[in-house]
Amino acid sequence: MFTFLNLVRALGDESRVRILMALRHRPLCVCEITTLLGLAASTTSKHLFLLRQARLIENIKKGRWVYYRLPENPTPSVCDALAWLEKELAGNPQILQDAAALPGIFHNKNIHAFLEHKHIPAATCGADGVDGTENQSAHSGRKSHV
Repeated sequence: MFTFLNLVRALGDESRVRILMALRHRPLCVCEITTLLGLAASTTSKHLFLLRQARLIENIKKGRWVYYRLPENPTPSVCDALAWLEKELAGNPQILQDAAALPGIFHNKNIHAFLEHKHIPAATCGADGVDGTENQSAHSGRKSHV
């Protein structure tokens, strides 16, 4: 029952649903998700924690940075939940707006330079694209292999 309740709780927030729908397109770092949602980084991190706890997303570490993506091997219940979201929300105006905004949102190196200058760890956002390139998927508009 605990797993089911975590899944339902994670899906019960608009920001978390928007994150899941955005991750259909490509892996994203915290700064990209924060920019998309217009939330504080700490709020975004809390949403990501709850989504990870429900196993709706997973993280990928690339050097010092962490990216988030939909799970490569989701459980049947997670797979069903993600398919349900896709079916119900693919035409939603907010989801369409987010999808249109994603190509213009990419990793902000300036954030990392500022944080390093202030001696603040920035281990929740990536400097390189997940595939080792300069986040080409953000610039080219191509879908990732998530």
